[in-house]
Amino acid sequence: MTSIRLLGIAVGLTLAGVIAWKMLPARTSPIDGPDPVAELVSAEIGGMTQWLLIRGADRNAPILLWLHGGPGSAQMPVRSVTEALERHFVVVHWDQRGAGKSNPPDFDPATMTLERFLADAREVTQSLRARLGEQPLIVLGHSWGTMLGARLVARWPEEYAGYIAVGQQVDTLRGVEIALDWLREVAPDSELTAMAPEAFRDHALYVRLMQELEAYGGGMNVSLASMLPRALAAPEYRLPDYIRWFDGANRGSGPMWAEYRARDLIEEVPRMPVPMLVVAGADDMNTPVSLVREWMDGVEAPEGKRLVIFAESGHAPFLTETGRFVETVVAFGEEVTAEE
Repeated sequence: MTSIRLLGIAVGLTLAGVIAWKMLPARTSPIDGPDPVAELVSAEIGGMTQWLLIRGADRNAPILLWLHGGPGSAQMPVRSVTEALERHFVVVHWDQRGAGKSNPPDFDPATMTLERFLADAREVTQSLRARLGEQPLIVLGHSWGTMLGARLVARWPEEYAGYIAVGQQVDTLRGVEIALDWLREVAPDSELTAMAPEAFRDHALYVRLMQELEAYGGGMNVSLASMLPRALAAPEYRLPDYIRWFDGANRGSGPMWAEYRARDLIEEVPRMPVPMLVVAGADDMNTPVSLVREWMDGVEAPEGKRLVIFAESGHAPFLTETGRFVETVVAFGEEVTAEE
């Protein structure tokens, strides 16, 4: 038997084993701690079944509710990147409607409105209170999650102890203008650079722009291939969940694009009534730092505001400078909860 044939058999057996394992019921691994919690739960939220992953070494620790990006790009399958946060918080990853495990075959994209997502987030908050208790709850939003998170916390500040933004979305079409100026410098031959910013009111063109930003170092700056092994190893996701994940991520903001592109954080959230930490990657052209600074300079924040720039990162500092990111979030959490 040749070595090539043996290799083929080994690969086939490995693949068969992975597929068989991924067909087993979803679960989450246990966690050590004084009073640990590790639960993968479904809940009826907003008239549909949505999924929460709740993990922490101490179930009495402050809650960190992670609002993923997209919409549709669920964070749950790669939550292990920042699992060090689970030593300090009860970290909650919520697959929002139309994302990952919360993206059933009969999902209606017409329900994707900001008000519906806000109502869902409040229901999630209430569910966590009933399940865990009244400890401080900090909202962490990434990308689309900041469009949701900033408005959630500003509208109902009595329910939240703090707000963390990662890649804060401010104004989509003004961001396009800044991104196009940058693209003209780094990729002058791109056909997109000849287009006016107004052209990117078209969702398909906007997606193309985001893809070009990624190609030239102004996006997440982390390849999908590098994340795939970690995602495939996640016991919380089964084979159908990955199909649902890609479906939701590819759908993105399309169904709510008219609303998404019209939102203006500077106008809508002039005041942040809870302590706020904003994390931005210096190379981020998806949510440009200059726009984030403009909002930060103008927003009234009586409980304090802080902007931290990650010099080696783009749109996902938690993936590219994970250690520093965890330290920054933990320090903010300690400051906020010390005042509770």
